[in-house]
Amino acid sequence: MFEKAKEIIEEHKGKEHIRGERDCNLLILKLFDEENYNKMKGRYTTIRGGVRVSKKVYGVRSMLEYLQKNESFKEIPHGYQRPLDVIAFKGQHNLYISLGTKWFGVIEGEVFGFVSPESYSKEDYVVYRKEI
Repeated sequence: MFEKAKEIIEEHKGKEHIRGERDCNLLILKLFDEENYNKMKGRYTTIRGGVRVSKKVYGVRSMLEYLQKNESFKEIPHGYQRPLDVIAFKGQHNLYISLGTKWFGVIEGEVFGFVSPESYSKEDYVVYRKEI
C-alpha cells in the first residue's frame, strides 16, 4: 500500500486541482477503492455534480459519508493517527492522506501538496483508517 501511495502522491504533487479529473475525492478512491475511482473519474466538474454522481455510484453524498458508512474504514481518535489514514473535514469537501508529520492533498493555490496538521483545529476534522 505504501508503494501505491508513493506513486499516487508523485503523480499528483504540484499538479492543479481539477474536479472530476484530479481532486481529493479521487485521490482517496484511487488509493483505497479503484473500482469506484474508475466509476467516478471524468463524470463531474463541480461539487454539485460530484455529489450527484457519488449518490448514483456508491449511494452517499460526500466522501465523509462514504468513510462513515464503509465498514472497511474506522474512525480513529486524535493522537493515534498514522501514515495512510484519511483526514476528512466536517462540513467540507477537503480530504488529506496522512503521512505522519505532514498531510497530502489540495493546498493553497488549488494544487496538490503537503500541509502541516498543526495548521488545523482537531475539532474541524475526523481521522479514518482503512482496516486491512
